[in-house]
Amino acid sequence: MKYKDRIYEAWQFTQNNKKIIIWYGFLPAFLTTCVGIVYVAYQFLAFKSSPLFDNAEQSFSYTVFTTIINFIKANFSYSVPMLVAAIILLVVYLFIPIILGAAMIEYIARHRNNQKITLGDGITLGLPSFLPLFEYSLAMGTFSIISITTEAGFVLRNLGPNAFNTLLPLFIIILIVALIVHVLFTFAEYYIVIDDEGMMSSIVKSCSLVMRNIQQTFALVVLMMIIGVRIIMQIVLLILVPAIVITGLAYFASISLQEYSLIIIIGLSGVFILFASYLSAVVHVFSVSVWVYTFLDFTEKGYISAREKNDN
Repeated sequence: MKYKDRIYEAWQFTQNNKKIIIWYGFLPAFLTTCVGIVYVAYQFLAFKSSPLFDNAEQSFSYTVFTTIINFIKANFSYSVPMLVAAIILLVVYLFIPIILGAAMIEYIARHRNNQKITLGDGITLGLPSFLPLFEYSLAMGTFSIISITTEAGFVLRNLGPNAFNTLLPLFIIILIVALIVHVLFTFAEYYIVIDDEGMMSSIVKSCSLVMRNIQQTFALVVLMMIIGVRIIMQIVLLILVPAIVITGLAYFASISLQEYSLIIIIGLSGVFILFASYLSAVVHVFSVSVWVYTFLDFTEKGYISAREKNDN
């Protein structure tokens, strides 16, 4: 099967299985969207208060830290419930996406192999893969684009442009290495979930599988990146156009209903976040489907030794 056929098959699966988008894809996408908004806002405000722009007396991180401490001191009776809520949110953010990701892989793989499986079965079958997947996600966090850009931004804000220019070649090398690692480790998660392999064994087998199918894998990576960029642009347009219209309506509503302006803004922001999360979930399910199908196709025949004879 050609990689274009896999993409078409994966898109058909995504379109015909809306439940998997809602139950497996939406919550991780919602969490990622919210964290992404907070991350972008933090980076913007951190740069704005840095010596590069405002040259504030205190860094934005210090301001945030002192604000939280002062709030806790002023509202000490609420500190315990807030701490419990923060721990729950942290656990949900760290664990739930991994569990649902394993369930999604199990569901897609078994569905493609014509096995009868329910959404609940996917979670049950995916749970044993949680620990190695969690270990793998921690290891891959070092090579994430967000980690690298965060470190580069930290250097630029705190050490200045000269230090950043000096370290720029190092950041570029790290970025290239990270991209190579991501390509070589493409199938590690699928070895962990589908074949019940450990983290290190999955990484080794993924590297071997990618190298044996380097042409198709690289072509698929490039094609998925192009599709991803196009989908992101469509998401931005789909969100931006209604946002401009609704924001204008909200502005006029806030003039006449000033006491409800904050509620209007929060409500519209919530609608945009939910809409963006759903579209992100669709893209995620589609992407996972493509790679699961590719993994199953690549591993179906296994490795053929040069000593094996072809009877045809």
